[in-house]
Amino acid sequence: MSNYMRRLPLMRRPAQVTSSYATREARGVGREEWDGWLGRSPGGGHMLQSYRWGEFKRRLGWRPIRLVLERGGEVAGVGQFLVRGTLPVPGVLMYCTKGPWLAWDDEEAVRVFFRGVVEVAAREGAHTVKIEPEVPEGHEGVKATLREIGFRKARYDLNFGNTAIVDLSPSEEELLARMKAKTRYNARLAARKGVEVVEPEDFGEAFETFYSWMRGLAKRKEGFHMVRPREYFHDVMRTMHEAGQGRFFFATHDGEPLAGIYVVTSGQKCWYMYGASGTKKRNLMPNYLLHWEGMKWAKRRGIAHYDTGSVPKPEDRNEEDPYYGVYKFKAGFGVEEVEFLGCLDLPVGRARAAAWYKLEPLYYRLYQRLKGNVFY
Repeated sequence: MSNYMRRLPLMRRPAQVTSSYATREARGVGREEWDGWLGRSPGGGHMLQSYRWGEFKRRLGWRPIRLVLERGGEVAGVGQFLVRGTLPVPGVLMYCTKGPWLAWDDEEAVRVFFRGVVEVAAREGAHTVKIEPEVPEGHEGVKATLREIGFRKARYDLNFGNTAIVDLSPSEEELLARMKAKTRYNARLAARKGVEVVEPEDFGEAFETFYSWMRGLAKRKEGFHMVRPREYFHDVMRTMHEAGQGRFFFATHDGEPLAGIYVVTSGQKCWYMYGASGTKKRNLMPNYLLHWEGMKWAKRRGIAHYDTGSVPKPEDRNEEDPYYGVYKFKAGFGVEEVEFLGCLDLPVGRARAAAWYKLEPLYYRLYQRLKGNVFY
């Protein structure tokens, strides 16, 4: 019998003592309440766990289930699971994108939360629970606990496991001093040459310009692909924009847009989600000033965490990798690089979970071909 099957009984092991924690489903919860719990959760949460993100994915066929870990009547952790059917494999998949958010050093809290998850999974007819916790790869204690619960490494990491973060709590002078000399010089050069960073007033017009840059980048740069349709990008940006959490910043020169970024905020964190630029006046280094102004904008609003997004794993950082240049660009801002555990799977339906694991690669390819989009 494979290790995959041997682990299954462990996740159903009953609690031996009464716990001070309890897990419940937060039915009927609203955006303000959920996002408040998320922002106050251990670690501060992630925008892909936000209420609006769950509702956006609902429109794409995923049903959000929001679970809360409580202690003494107070919320001590949260996890938003997206649920979707997987025919021809009977049942559903439960996917906790960039979550859950728990006190990972508290083994009791972790075990109680996932006992609740398994109960919900059984009720929903789930065969697999997929999580994507932002727990550092080196945290051996958490890894051991998750293995005992029954989690195993998933076939794919759906979001990059490595990211690069800028701590915005120091002063602007200190932030500049932490940048690499080239990055600091290019940001100042752009400002001296008259580049300005603005927030476009008209979302529709801004999106059309931005998307045209994205398409141009995919056509001219090897290794960059548009794996999602235009409608997806438009709808996700519009959704977060209307929620007051997403916004464009454009670098302009003499009124002409040169490059742009789209950032999303949740709680005390800001994420660089998308970026694109045209081919004009690239010698003015607009992208350096864009990110620096984006960081200052976030800092003025009390945000202390600017996530520049995914970076390649150390073993992939070479000039042959299409994302190497992006990595070098991000590293110049004085980032802290973090490697997370990545995606983990918990099989809760023995035969169906094994069938889904075998079917995954074909299912993804067929979905991409038929829908022109990524399954997750």
